[in-house]
Amino acid sequence: MKKSIILACIVIVSLSACNTGRRGSNTQTTGTEVADPAHNSRNSLDWAGVYKGMLPCADCEGIQEEIRLNEDLTYEMVSIYLGKGDNRFSDNGRFEWDEAGSRIKLTSATLSNDTDRWFKVGENQLIALDIEGNPIESSLPPEIYIFRKIDMDNVITEKYWKLIELNGKGITFAPEGQIREAHFILKNEDNRVIGNTGCNNMSGSYSFSEEDNGIHFTPLVTTRMACIGIDYEQEYLQVFETSDNYTVRNDTLTLNKGETSLARFVAVYLQ
Repeated sequence: MKKSIILACIVIVSLSACNTGRRGSNTQTTGTEVADPAHNSRNSLDWAGVYKGMLPCADCEGIQEEIRLNEDLTYEMVSIYLGKGDNRFSDNGRFEWDEAGSRIKLTSATLSNDTDRWFKVGENQLIALDIEGNPIESSLPPEIYIFRKIDMDNVITEKYWKLIELNGKGITFAPEGQIREAHFILKNEDNRVIGNTGCNNMSGSYSFSEEDNGIHFTPLVTTRMACIGIDYEQEYLQVFETSDNYTVRNDTLTLNKGETSLARFVAVYLQ
C-alpha cells in the first residue's frame, strides 16, 4: 500500500511542483494537434528505447526517472527519489498514441487510471506533460521536463543485463519468492563476471574471441542459499557453461550456442 501511494504521488509531485499557474512562452507543444498520417513521431522516429530524466520534487533533491518504451507498446519505469531513504520504485504497463501520433499516454498495470502519464515524443527525447496531456505550466525552464534517449552501443561490458528469456521461456521477477532478479554484469577489471541467479550470487570470469562475437565463461561459483519458487537456476547457469557467442541489438543481448539462442537479456541503467 505504501509503495502504491508513493508511486501515485509521482504524477502529483513531479508534474505539479513549482507550478505557478502561468504558461511560459517557451512551452513545447499544445494539447490538441492535427494528425498527419504521412509524417508524425510514431511513424517517422525511432522512438523505442530507454529515456532518462530528472524531474523536480517538492520534498527531495529530485526524481531521477528511467522509462523504457518497447515496440509492443509496453513500458517499464524506474523512479529514484534522491536524498530519501526508501527511494526506488518500479512500475510497468502499456502506452497508447494520440490520434496525431505525437503524444503517448502511459497507463500503469498496477496503479489506478488516475495516474496516467503523458509525454510528447520528439527526436531522441520525451517531454513530460501534465495529467491532461498539455504542456506543464511552470516557472522552471522547459528543459527540466525533457527526458533524453540513452545512446545505445554494442559495448556489453559494465552493463546490468537482466534475464528476460531462458531457452524460449519468458522470465519475470517474482517479488514474493525472489531476493534479486536474475542478471549478470561483465566487469572490465580482470574480466570478471558477477550476477545473480534469481536466488544465489554468482561470479567467475569471461573472455572474448574476435570471431563472430565469441564469448566464453569459466565455471561460475555461486552461493548456496535455498530459495522458494526459483526453478530455473541450474538451467540459467548452464547457459554460461555452453554459450560460445553473443548478439546485441540496441539494449537486448542474446547468449547463443552456435546459432541457437539460449538466453536473452535487457540492459537496465538505474540500479
